[in-house]
Order: sequence, then structure tokens, then C-alpha cells
Amino acid sequence: MSKLRFSLALAVAAGLIAWWWAEVPATDGAPQAAQAPRTLAASEPPPAELHFQRRALTAASRDPFGTPPKPPPARPPSPRVEAPPPPKAPPLPYQYDGNGVLQGKSFVFLKRQNRTFTVSAGDTLEGTYAVETVARDRVVLRYLPLEIRQVLMYATGAEAPPEVAGAPETRPVALQVDMPAEVVLGQEFVVTVSLPGAGKATVEVAYDVEVLSLVGAKQRRGREIVEVTGAGTPRAQLRFKVLADSPASTDINLQANATDKSGKRVPVSTPSTYSVSLVLAGGA
Repeated sequence: MSKLRFSLALAVAAGLIAWWWAEVPATDGAPQAAQAPRTLAASEPPPAELHFQRRALTAASRDPFGTPPKPPPARPPSPRVEAPPPPKAPPLPYQYDGNGVLQGKSFVFLKRQNRTFTVSAGDTLEGTYAVETVARDRVVLRYLPLEIRQVLMYATGAEAPPEVAGAPETRPVALQVDMPAEVVLGQEFVVTVSLPGAGKATVEVAYDVEVLSLVGAKQRRGREIVEVTGAGTPRAQLRFKVLADSPASTDINLQANATDKSGKRVPVSTPSTYSVSLVLAGGA
């Protein structure tokens, strides 16, 4: 047999053995030999093509042995906001100038520059300080704009007692005044005073007896004490008659002392002077 025939016979035998091996099922669970890829039918869709997007790497990523970037600088801490200090009352402008007792009520003389004031507990001093306590060795004032209690000691070596600083705060009540701005000569007018938040009060009224007359007053002395009462808001009406015969302007001074419903004194904040203009009829 020639070499060519032997080679062809050997190739045919190898092909038959491969075909027989692929057709015989596996009996021991071993995987079968890979089959030749099959040709897709015309009706089958072609397999989906996968597309990969190429992404550029940073310089640090391309160089694994390079120096890592510096971290961002730390943010400076926020500045600490300090709470504003609590407000303080100005130093007391008064000096002690004596004290005493009149009809069982203690009073004290307080001097400021060339003026001397006689005050007792419950008074309002220049519309700025409420007099809370007048004692043998001290007077307790309350600075009304800030509701701060201040103590003026006038006994030698005396110290303010701790209970004064720790006493509960008492809010002042405001005296409300309703009166006309101008009045015709010879006419009467009414001044209404009220104290919302008070239980009972008295108002000291001072006026010029040559210009005004308080209707119902027993004497023409220019100073009267009026009771301010009421079931709800304490209220009182003052009726004045104009005595002046020529246009002028006059003042009415009001000082109020008030107590709450339990009978405890409360400070009163109010301007002490109220003005009214006296005009001719028809504004002539």
C-alpha cells in the first residue's frame, strides 16, 4: 500500500472514531466533548453586541506608586458667639438725707443735686424709680426701665440682706390717663385715670388753683387724694373747671400708689405731668 492511500485511510478512520465518540451518551456523568458550532437559522436574531466605554484614569490612578494627593485643609472652627451681658441699672443718683415716721408710716428724704424728695413705700420717684421698702437702715428702689431692684443703705456698717436680692420680681402697672389736649375757657373737662392690673389704688392730684378747680373738692388747696377702685380695672374720673380768663397752658401732676388683689404694693410707672391748653371759644 502506498503512503498516500495509507494516509487517506488513517484520516477516514480518525473521523469515524470521533463521530462515534460524540454520539455515544456519557454514562459516568462526565461532560461530553464539545460539539462544533452550529450555523444560525435565518429566522434567529443575531446575538447582541456588547459595547464598552473606555474611561480615562487620573494621573494618580495611572501611577500606583505616585504620591497621594493632599487632603483638603481643615475648616477653621466657627467663632464662638458670646451671650451679651445682662443689662445693668445705672448707679443710684440719690443720697440719704434723713428719715422718720409720720402717722405710723415710714418715710425717707432722698437728695439729688439741689432737690430733696420725701418718699414712702409705694411711691414712684421721678417716674423712674418705684419705692418698695423704707426701713430703719435702708430703702429699696426698683429701676423701672429694666425692672432691677437697688438698695440704698444708710445705717453705718449695715449690709443689704440676702432676701432683698432674692425677692420675687413684681412687674409695675402703668397708669393710663385719658384727657383732652385743649379746653375752652370757662368749660369743664374730665380726666379719667385707670390702673389695669392693680387691685386698688390712690392717686395724688396736684394742680394750679388759680387756673383750675377740681369739682367736688372740699377745699381749694391744689392737692387732693383720689381713690381709684373698680371690680375689674380700677378707675376714677376727675372733673375740672377752667377758672382762667385768658388762653394759657397748665399742668396736672399725678402720683399713683397701687396694690394688687392680695394687698401687696406694686410699683406704678407713669409720667408725673400732663399738660392741657386753655383756648378761647372758636379758637380765637
